Amino acid sequence: MQAVETYKDDVALRDRWHDGERKIQDLLHVREAVEGASRIFRPYLTHQQEHFVAGLKYIYLGTLDKEGRPWVSMVTGPRGFMGNSQGLTLEVKTIMPPSDPIFANLNRGEVCRNGSHKFGGISIDFTNRRRNKINGAAFPAEILVADEETGELHVRFTVEQTIGNCPKYVTIRKMGPTKGYARHLDSVEKPPALAASGGYDGPELSEEAKAVIHQADCLFLSTRYIDDDLPDQTSGMDCNHRGGNPGFAQLRGNKIIFPDYSGNRFFNSLGNLIHDNRIGLLFVNFDNGDLLHVTGRAELFFGKEAQEHYPHSKLCILVTVDDHFLRKDALPFTMSTKELSPYNPAVPSGHNNAADLAASAHVDATLANIIKHTNDVASFRFITSEPIKYIPGQYAVLDFSQFDNGYSHMRDEDPQSLNDDYIRTWTISSAPTSSKSSKDWQEVSEFTLTIKRKPGGLMSNVLHDFPLKRYKLMVPLVTTGGSFLLPKHQALTDSVQPDAESKPFKVAFISGGIGSTPFISMIRGARHMHDGPLDIKWVNSATTVDEALPQILREVAAPLKDDDNKTLDLSMELFVTREKSSLTGDALAKELLNTRIHYKRVGTEDLLQVVPDLLDRQIFICGPDPFMDAIKVSLEDLKVSSVNIHFEAFNF
Repeated sequence: MQAVETYKDDVALRDRWHDGERKIQDLLHVREAVEGASRIFRPYLTHQQEHFVAGLKYIYLGTLDKEGRPWVSMVTGPRGFMGNSQGLTLEVKTIMPPSDPIFANLNRGEVCRNGSHKFGGISIDFTNRRRNKINGAAFPAEILVADEETGELHVRFTVEQTIGNCPKYVTIRKMGPTKGYARHLDSVEKPPALAASGGYDGPELSEEAKAVIHQADCLFLSTRYIDDDLPDQTSGMDCNHRGGNPGFAQLRGNKIIFPDYSGNRFFNSLGNLIHDNRIGLLFVNFDNGDLLHVTGRAELFFGKEAQEHYPHSKLCILVTVDDHFLRKDALPFTMSTKELSPYNPAVPSGHNNAADLAASAHVDATLANIIKHTNDVASFRFITSEPIKYIPGQYAVLDFSQFDNGYSHMRDEDPQSLNDDYIRTWTISSAPTSSKSSKDWQEVSEFTLTIKRKPGGLMSNVLHDFPLKRYKLMVPLVTTGGSFLLPKHQALTDSVQPDAESKPFKVAFISGGIGSTPFISMIRGARHMHDGPLDIKWVNSATTVDEALPQILREVAAPLKDDDNKTLDLSMELFVTREKSSLTGDALAKELLNTRIHYKRVGTEDLLQVVPDLLDRQIFICGPDPFMDAIKVSLEDLKVSSVNIHFEAFNF
């Protein structure tokens, strides 16, 4: 019943910010920019989120002890230990060491409205950096088992709020086996929280505990803003991730300090802390399974004060440790580091660590030419100082910090720049060539970005207005990356015998506006790919024919040349939403091969009409959030399996 009532909350989804979040947004001059973002918070798990959590072996949950202090748990189990009921509940059923604080907190923790125990959760797939936040409550009748002796846990958590979250500072990891975990499941030794002497290990950190902090490239934090007079969409807990290079969280006696790097600017955690400074932290040693649980009180520093406490930061959090405890060998697996986030700033220290040295070996990208497509869309070709490698569909990360004027307390002419790290990510619209022998993508010394001018956007306007004939623009290329890729046909058809005729690999691209850029790159790559037959149906939505970038469409739809991939089958369905008819559009449709133009919005029935075998294809979606939301709803209505849906969002 409680989950149903969530739908009836008086606060509209577009206006669910609480006073703490608004205060931080106002302080950093971003409130207007994020005011409408509340619509992406939902009081349920979407089908994609349901499938996502079901495939994980862990989730991070923040809960409250009897004093109302937040603690973070890493709840683990075999794949499938988390399920759901129509997106309204998150059911967790597992056995894990009973020393985890979640057991005591569900049994004797702070009780809120209707006898519930609030929770904040975050699910992360470390193989691809994808993450989602899940907040809600555990009601007494739904806490089926939380056994502090055996470690059995079975809870149906009511979902009150979900959101897809920024993958910006997440480390990519690979899961492996562990040795010391099994003994904890056989032990009935009570955890420190329940020892007869009472209490945890106190504020003084042991050398072993400090070592867990020093090696960490991430931490998990849990915060609270609980007011029983407010609706569930506004009141509750939050659990989140903070990442950086190893050592980014530093010790100051019994205090822990870490930077709050720029993100989506919602400031859910910071908004909670400015209202209620109680905070829970979890540090994980993924190499050996040690977990350090901390609870304390947070102090926030901004601008010049932040730089004084943590060099080069614009915002940092100082946590006074009230209690902590260290759990050895607490995970049923290990995780090795495969790739630190390219966004991680260097850690301020007196020595160069490996991450600092890696960051210093950058590649420069020099702007070579600009091709204007419309008043607001242009392609920018960059030449690199060293050869680079990327896969069609990936992005480039550029560092424009040379445009930063340095610290200032106020900047009335451009207040949002006070929270700007001048790092920008855009999808690459060009494509490398493919080697016939290895079927791999070759290194290149150039790349192209097709960028739409953003009203009020700092760097997009700099690029669009840059006087290239008079000045040179050279910026560091931080990295290329991303998992939204042109499918590799052979990897998906391993069962095909070498001498057998390969069946076409079928995909559907669905794009809105400038969301066409990864598909432009993928199609350019597919024209030169030597990896088996590929069947692409591209549903492309634009406000006008000109906004569909006909110059580029002519290129990607041109007849294949002698050295091109003769097994590529491409057809396009262009939906134009703000023109009833167009001579330019009609002429374009006749000019392009296998292309039709529809003067309407893309609807559910339209998808099946233009792609009759849609359910048999891998589907890739990219575009503005409202467009993607509408397409996802259509695909759900058509009963398309979430396993076959891949999407890219402009979220970092």
